[in-house]
Order: sequence, then structure tokens, then C-alpha cells
Amino acid sequence: MELALAALSSLLPKLDTLLTDEYKLQKGLRGEIKFLQAEMESMQAALNKVSKLLPAHQIDDGVKIWVRDLKELSYDIEDSVDTFMVRVDASVCSKPHSFRSFFDRAISLLTRAKTRHRIATDMEEIKNRVHMAADRRARYRFEDAAVQPDNTAVDPRLPAIYEDVKNLVGIDGPAEKLVALLMHGESVRKQQLMVVSIVGVGGLGKTTLANSVYQRLRGEFQSHAFVSVSLKPDVNKIFSSILRQVSGTEYTNAEAWSHTELIDKIRQILENRRYIIVIDDVWDESAWTLMKCALVDSNHGSRVIVTTRNAGVAKFSCSPTDGTMYELPPLSDTDSKTLFHKRIFDKEEEIQSELEEISGKILKKCGGVPLAIITIASMLASMPNKTKYEWYNVYHSLGSGLEKDKTLENMREILSLSYSDLPSYLKPCLLFLSIFPEDYYIQRSWLVEMWVAEGLVGEKQGKNLYELGESYFNELVNRNMLQPQYIDENGSALSCVVHDIILDLIISLSAEENFVTISEDLQHKPPLGKVRRLSLQGRREVYAEEHREQESKKEKVAIQGTMDMPHARSLFGFGDASDWMPSLSRFSVLRVLRLDYFPSRNNRPKVLRSFHHLSIHTRTSSKYSSAKTT
Repeated sequence: MELALAALSSLLPKLDTLLTDEYKLQKGLRGEIKFLQAEMESMQAALNKVSKLLPAHQIDDGVKIWVRDLKELSYDIEDSVDTFMVRVDASVCSKPHSFRSFFDRAISLLTRAKTRHRIATDMEEIKNRVHMAADRRARYRFEDAAVQPDNTAVDPRLPAIYEDVKNLVGIDGPAEKLVALLMHGESVRKQQLMVVSIVGVGGLGKTTLANSVYQRLRGEFQSHAFVSVSLKPDVNKIFSSILRQVSGTEYTNAEAWSHTELIDKIRQILENRRYIIVIDDVWDESAWTLMKCALVDSNHGSRVIVTTRNAGVAKFSCSPTDGTMYELPPLSDTDSKTLFHKRIFDKEEEIQSELEEISGKILKKCGGVPLAIITIASMLASMPNKTKYEWYNVYHSLGSGLEKDKTLENMREILSLSYSDLPSYLKPCLLFLSIFPEDYYIQRSWLVEMWVAEGLVGEKQGKNLYELGESYFNELVNRNMLQPQYIDENGSALSCVVHDIILDLIISLSAEENFVTISEDLQHKPPLGKVRRLSLQGRREVYAEEHREQESKKEKVAIQGTMDMPHARSLFGFGDASDWMPSLSRFSVLRVLRLDYFPSRNNRPKVLRSFHHLSIHTRTSSKYSSAKTT
């Protein structure tokens, strides 16, 4: 949904600019553009309406197809506009940022019969597609086609609360630190209410840790409760659960009470008690603000534990009290290996020597995230044969969408909650990160410039696009979607990496939306639609040395077989991909070119002069330049 909105947001300003009085459009063409603008704005409004009602996974499949087609239509219209610009005289085209000059040239071209016929044909085809999209929207009652939310869905994080303590690995250290914070800090002497927030990426074990500490300490408090807020909280249900747990009494129809009635009753019970409450999985500040209303500070030494994926929420929940934010670290290499082996092998069974290497690679991909380790280990344990070949196949299929397994789907569902919680303007920016290979250090300035060049950063009054893009970057860091690297003296991250498990999720979501096409994936399946963004990532490691050359040849053949890509607007090359990069003349609407290595300006291919909208990014420079001759 958000990708279609992003495509429309890029297109509509161009159509709007063409309709201003300073551009003397011929009457017929002006009418066509007005029609396009009105229809696309109407569809944008419909998308905005539905996107606010329901998450993507609850939207009807027919609507998803319509949204996908609308996104492709928006891209094609924008390509037609830009292609028309390229046909203008080179002398006028060389003037930067000259929309007026573009239109003067357009009028000149329209006087020629051949060009007029070409433009009329393109416009007629576009009009027909817009009519078809509008008809389908009316026929299938787009706004009513979204299914109702499934209130009976099982929370995928529920097993973490009931995990048997004997199965836990690497939790003792963090648990001891939390107990020390809660029971032996300065606030203990002051007897004031204390909030400790646990923050970390999804699947890191925040809920498991909070529950472990809660079970250890609950006996020392007069009242206690453990509740999960979740992404779409049912506030009355949460307050009713707190009331039932802290009072030890069942209240008839408590969920039908008003917020105020529930809060007042909880406060009345907690007023003269020492309590500990865990508020798990808080997604935003507004949810915490509401939960906090029920908490009473009567100087009895009460404690509250909050878990969240968002660093901003973690800081916010601690700020009014003498609280502490605890950043949960990933498992150590030793603990990761112990957990992995524990889930796959019997106590007496030792790992085969031939599986040591691939085990290490799988654990590296998991990056110390218990959810990922347990999920992948459980899948490997279910296989009838524990062979190096099978394990390498699983390793390479992760994140590609090729591996369909219920345990992996559960992990993805948990991690996808972080994506679902993103505001609409951040989702395309996050999916854009699927262009990068694993473990790639991404410079903040490169990333922001590419977001801007791609049109993924919308205009906002009072901020230039680069400043706005930097705020997007910082927000993704705060939400633990990016891991910051190289912090400057002001505390800002100059670069980042994407956790392998998060990157796998991004790649999978991006492939579903046909947002980015990765070169290696073309070996296994054709792209879902027109290739708009292509990432050449060189050769990924394969399971045996003797297969590497063969895999490289297969990838090269797959790329060359699909390289006539007239709709590709962005091309990215990493590592040895530049050795077999195709001729740029095959990419007629290229806008963004990003390579690890690129020749100096004097040695750049002459073909680049034909790309009037191209921004070039290289690894050696944080600036990007136009390919136009100026």
C-alpha cells in the first residue's frame, strides 16, 4: 500500500506543475493531464483511507492486486513524462531544473506530426489503463473490500511467556543486572516508584527476560501483574487484566467499563500496596501514557518493567521517574552455539564435523537473536537427514521467499510487527535497504542522498529534503531497524548496518512488492513484474568450492538473459558485480546509478550523456553528481 502511495507522491507534483499557467499547454493535452491528475488524486485518497483502517495482511487479495497495478501505472506515467523530457533539444535540456524549458521543447515537438502521433498514442494508452483501474475500483467496491480484523488471532509472542526456564540460554547475566537495578539501586532507599525499560530488536528475548525477572521477584510484592500491550492494543482488555491480577478478584463485565472506571479502580487497589507490573511490548508513547495513568506512586517501593522495540519509547517511559533504560544485548557466540545445538541434537549427540562450518554461517546470520536461532534450529532438526548440502540450501534460501516453513513464518510474523508499526513514509525507505548485500556498512550520507534521488523523501515545510532524510534515518535507528555505527561527537550515527535477520525480512517483503530485484534471485525465478530497481550483488558464498564458478556462470547468464530492462530506473552494483555489468544503453529511463567503483568524470562512458535524470553515487564519495553535461 505504502509503495503505491510513494509512487503517486512522486508522480502527482509533476502533473500539477504541468498545469500551471506558465506552461502553455495545448488545450487537448491540458485536458488529458487534468484527467490524469483528478483520477490519480482520487485513487491516492482511497489508498490513504484503507491504509489507515487495516494492516496490509488483513486487506483483501483483490485489493492488493489493484494496488499493485496502480503502483505500476504510476511508474509508467512518470516514465512517459520523463522520456518526453529526454526528447527535447540537448541545448535546452542542459539547463538544470528547467521545467519551463522542458515544456517549450514539448510544444515544439508537438508541431511535428510524427512526434504528435507518438505522444497521442502514449496518452491514449495511459487513459485506457486509468479508466480500467477506476472501473475495477468501482466494480469491486475497493473501500469495502478489506476484511474485518481477526480478533481471535493468537499472539505469536505468547510462547515466550511460558518458556520453560530449563530451556533458556544466556539469560542469567541480563536477569541478574535487571534484578540489581530493580532491588538494589538508589530508588530502593527512596522507596519511590521505579520504571525499568528493556529495549531491543524484535526476537531478542525481551519478553522472556522480563517474565524471568517477574517470576523471580513477584513474591516480594503485595500485588503483581503481567500484561502485553501489542501493536493494536485493546485498552479495556489490558486494564481489565491488570485489575484482575492485582486484586485477585474476577470483576463481572469489567471490559465493558470505561477507561476512567478501570483506571480509578486499579489506582484504588494499588494506593497502599507495593506492586510490580510488567507492561510488555509497548509500541508508542501514547500507549505508555495511557498505561501510566493506572500506576500509583505512594512511596512503597513499587516497580514497573516495560519492554519495547523503540528506543524513543524506552527513554520516554523512564523519564518521569528515577528510571533506567536497559539495552538487551544479543547472545554471545558461545551461548548462541549452545542454544543452536540444544535445539537440534540430543544430549549425547555431537555435531558432525562437516556441519561445523555451515553451523557457524547460520549462527552469524542469526546474529545472537534467540528467536532466529530457535526458529532455524527447529527447522533443521525436523529434517530427516542432517547433511551439509541440506543445511546450505536452507542457509541460502533464508530471506529469499524460497523457503516455506511454518516455523519461519512465525518468526517472520513477529519481526513483521516492527515493519507494520512504521509510518507510511518510512516503509519504502526501509524496503530500499534490500539493495545492499549482507554486512554492508551503509554511510548515512549515501543512503539519504539515494532516498532523495529515488523520490522517497517527500517535501515538508521548513525542512530541505536532505534534513528530512536524515530524520528518517534517525527514526529507523531509534526503532532498532538499523544498527548504528561510527557515532560522532554529537551522538549521531554516521553509518549503519542492517542485522542479517532484519535484512532477510526486508528482502522478502521487497520481493513480494516487486520493489527491488536482486541479481542472484533471477537464477531461481523470474521477476514478478517490470524490474524498476536492480541490485547486482556479485556472488554469494555457496556450499562448496567446486560449485562457486558454476554458480557465478548461472547468475551471469540469468542477468544477461533479463537485462533488456526499459523500465529499470535504478541500478546498483556491489563487489565483483561490476565485472559483468551490462551496457548502460539498455536502461533508457535510468535515474540512479550506484557502484562500489566508478570511473572518474573524464573516463565515464559517453552513453551516460543521454541520461538526463541520472544521479551517480560511488563508494568513494558521499556526494552525487548529475550525468548531464553542464
